Amino acid sequence: MDSIQTIGESVRFLRQQNGLSQEQLALISGINTSYVGQIERGEKNPTIKTLEKIAYALKTTVVDLLTMYDPVLKYGSNTDIFDLIFSKLIKQCLLEVLIENTNLISQKKDFKIANEGENNNNKKQ
Repeated sequence: MDSIQTIGESVRFLRQQNGLSQEQLALISGINTSYVGQIERGEKNPTIKTLEKIAYALKTTVVDLLTMYDPVLKYGSNTDIFDLIFSKLIKQCLLEVLIENTNLISQKKDFKIANEGENNNNKKQ
């Protein structure tokens, strides 16, 4: 099972646990209904921003969406519990850094656009 299918299974499971239809999840998260279905079937690879919206709508975290159906956790193995916890912590830290960087880039773009608007206004005066 690849990571896209893992995410899809997690989204479907949590959506059903929350008693939501795909349409309701789409409405709450602000994404297209057909896109929700494609994510659940493992046909689309959602962005971090999309995963944040879905996680919020499902009252969970992006980390849970990405690790809920981790094959080791699902099928079991001889992996020791420390390794599982450490692996989850590493994933969580990396995701938090990625989300923070994504937000900083978005803020920088917004700031740049705002400054360009001010500069254009100053040039007109």
